[in-house]
Amino acid sequence: MPQTVLILDDESDNIFLMEETLRRKLRDVVSVSFTSPRAALAWCDKNEPDLCLIDYKMPDMSGIEFMVRARQNPRFHGVPVVMITGVTPADVRQVALASGATEFLSKPINPPDLVARVMNLLRLRTTLRNQRRNVTSFDQDVVAGVATAEQEKIIQRLCRFSEVRDEETGNHMRRMAFISQLIARELGYGEGFCDMILLAAPMHDIGKVGIPDRILLKPGRLDAVEWEIMKTHATIGYEVLKDSESELLRMGADIAHSHHEHFDGSGYPNRRAGEDIPIVGRIVAVADVFDALVNKRHYKEAWAAGDAFALLRREKGAHFDPECVDAMLKRIDEIMDIQTTYAEGVEVRDDAVFCALGRRPHAAGR
Repeated sequence: MPQTVLILDDESDNIFLMEETLRRKLRDVVSVSFTSPRAALAWCDKNEPDLCLIDYKMPDMSGIEFMVRARQNPRFHGVPVVMITGVTPADVRQVALASGATEFLSKPINPPDLVARVMNLLRLRTTLRNQRRNVTSFDQDVVAGVATAEQEKIIQRLCRFSEVRDEETGNHMRRMAFISQLIARELGYGEGFCDMILLAAPMHDIGKVGIPDRILLKPGRLDAVEWEIMKTHATIGYEVLKDSESELLRMGADIAHSHHEHFDGSGYPNRRAGEDIPIVGRIVAVADVFDALVNKRHYKEAWAAGDAFALLRREKGAHFDPECVDAMLKRIDEIMDIQTTYAEGVEVRDDAVFCALGRRPHAAGR
């Protein structure tokens, strides 16, 4: 079925550029365009777009005000919104994100960037909508330790969205998921919670589907503007998962949103601190950083495990929750076993590793 993209911009030339770009490159996309925010709101009262491209600065209503009003409509809650801006101060971007923006597109509009972001966000929305009918019973199955092949596909498909766009491999997601589960167990959480975080942790970077390749795959350091764009992946992931009926996907939303927050309040996107950061985000932050350090990336060589553990100790109370670090350090042997079992280049034939809780090939700490 065609997907509908709502375009709102007070400049008709910008609308024409976006309409023509989408028409030529994305044949299954239908655009509905407005120069008036009030007319767009009236249309949204009776219709549900699959994605919105909204200009930030308009004469009679800002893009942020439009989003706030549109988000009051329940059918609009899960709709991704791309805010189109010129050079915008960081505080304005923060307000936009808090008001419901999924990500940003800079002016002048670059057609390849526009197509990539629209395509990726629409694909993700399609997956979430198609699977919505399956997730209502999914939570009960997870807690009971039972997962069907169909339910496994939900997590695998979502994780592959970020995996195919980034250098992060399926084995990275397996490793950090099992390490997260180990930390949760050591902290004393029940098996239902621990199994849930095993499944939700791999969705931590799902928001990278909205980051342009020129930034996501850049071999060198990002400049200040590129870094601000990269940081939006935390909010993008949260926005696309947060309104699910599934407790599992909502946990994934919390992880996506908070795994880059720092315990001392210096992280992003919201500079939350201490226990104001969801515990799932604090757990995954430790597991994700450790695994990133001890494995090679395009911008760095692999660290020795001892050096990575030393960094975690140094960053207790600053970057990381001290209790999560201490819990991880008590399971070093099992963590190193996970690193060996799912080393880069090792083929894992049973891809039900995330979901088949009663028959997974590696029972992380059991």
